[in-house]
Amino acid sequence: MPYIRRVSPTTRAITRARVAVSALFFANALTLSAWLPRLAELQADLTMTDFEVGAALAAGAVGGVLAGISAGPLINRYGSNTVAVVALVALLPVLPLIGLAPGDWIFGIVLLTVGALDAVMDAAMNSHAMRVQHDMHQAGSRRSILNTFHGFWSLGTVAGGLIGVGTAAIGLPIAWSMAGVSVLCGALVLATRHWLLPGHDPDSFLASDEDPSRQTAPDPGSLTAPGPASAVERAAATRVMRQPAIWGLGAFIILAVMIEDIPARWSSIYLTDIGVAAAYVGWGFVAFTAAMTAGRFLGDRIVDFLGERRWTRIAMAASSIALTAALVAQSLWLFLIGCAVTGFGVATLFPAAMRAAAHLPGIRPATGVATVSWLSRAGFVVAPLAVGAIAEGAGVGWGIGVTVVAALALIPLASMLRSVKSR
Repeated sequence: MPYIRRVSPTTRAITRARVAVSALFFANALTLSAWLPRLAELQADLTMTDFEVGAALAAGAVGGVLAGISAGPLINRYGSNTVAVVALVALLPVLPLIGLAPGDWIFGIVLLTVGALDAVMDAAMNSHAMRVQHDMHQAGSRRSILNTFHGFWSLGTVAGGLIGVGTAAIGLPIAWSMAGVSVLCGALVLATRHWLLPGHDPDSFLASDEDPSRQTAPDPGSLTAPGPASAVERAAATRVMRQPAIWGLGAFIILAVMIEDIPARWSSIYLTDIGVAAAYVGWGFVAFTAAMTAGRFLGDRIVDFLGERRWTRIAMAASSIALTAALVAQSLWLFLIGCAVTGFGVATLFPAAMRAAAHLPGIRPATGVATVSWLSRAGFVVAPLAVGAIAEGAGVGWGIGVTVVAALALIPLASMLRSVKSR
């Protein structure tokens, strides 16, 4: 089939699509974060050890690994717009079950279901974000907006963190809290879903965002082959996994999500272990996510100026120093500062990996994004198991130290990112 250039939407349509995608990112984060500040409470209610907590969290990641592989074919067949909305709607009735689980096994199964639906939604909303970014470039704007979309995700985590802290303070059961979150997220996304870009995702983006003349037709024998999921596409899934660049980006994003995951999820348990009062143990999560939110809303300007490679190296060096000092001191305030520095530093890493994945040569953008997103789920499997096992033997502080190792490893891996600056 010959390559057909897609007509770009109007400026008004792009603006509305930005609002709708931002709503998807915000809602996705809210569904995943509103219960995390109460993880220590769930651990006590279900009488789980640190390792059992890690295993339950890993179950959510396993669900993502199992379901995430289907995201690319689903997006290519039905469009990222439809897949993102349907995945969220399916997720909403599952959320209250987090607070209703009678034991650790059921809790793990609930998280596995949540992780599976989140993986599909995550790939779809990131693919749609890349569509909006591409159409902005086609309309003449060279500004990056991907970090801003992820900024709304981080804003959702801050809102979720505050909901978790607030509902814990008033003694509202977790199930009722998550039911309210489900209603809020459903209303938000259903109200804006008509503003998403219509139709299927394009077969390729520009080879260079800065040089429209370098656009090339997709290779019909690769994952850029047009049309719905088919035998060709299934065979191409094997080809894309053979590309070294995919595995390099996979390693990068696995480490990045470990840094996003560990301080946020384990801060309440760590602060409880060092003797912080129960009223304050949720603030580590809030400090981390608030700083990550700021980093993502400022991230587009930072990477436009410094480039993603240079900024990643600076940010990861600072994060490793700050978090190491905080863990050694075992102080609430220093830990909050360490969480804030790390949250700000990691803010641009996931969007950077998504951008690099969408511009891999010979691979359909949605497929590149979905594949790297799927590989990222390995980080969510490894992180809780590693922290839980280390915490069981040496303490949660040593488990959180895995974050420092991941940050140091990302400094050389930053070479996998795109070096292009907008100015």
